[in-house]
Amino acid sequence: MDGESIWIPQGLNLLIDIDTSPIINAIICEGSILFVPDADPTHHRYFDANYIFVTGGKMEVGTEEFPYTSKITITMHGSIDDPYIPIYGNKVIGCRFCTLDMHGIERSVVWTYLESTVEKGGSVMTLAEAVDWQVGE
Repeated sequence: MDGESIWIPQGLNLLIDIDTSPIINAIICEGSILFVPDADPTHHRYFDANYIFVTGGKMEVGTEEFPYTSKITITMHGSIDDPYIPIYGNKVIGCRFCTLDMHGIERSVVWTYLESTVEKGGSVMTLAEAVDWQVGE
């Protein structure tokens, strides 16, 4: 439910396979958080939280061997007035002695330069090289 906190102890896994989560207050993960892609590459999953803190565990959104093949939006919520996790801050995915794996579909060009400035309100941008990015990415 909105505002709830979740603790995942060592040896346990939280499998995220819902389409839309409530806004979770905090996840403290000593085990694993696993985001599983849908078989449909156009399927879109939404996950919302204020804090995700992985300590000694792992958070996996696809792996190098098995990339996340559908769409996912992870939104971190918060404001400047929210409590800070020491050293990490707020509105954060914090990792301490953990594994964070995030792998999507492999792309030939992952970043490039703008060929020219895009003015405020502009709807077209020219890149320095051709890319295989899709609309909305």
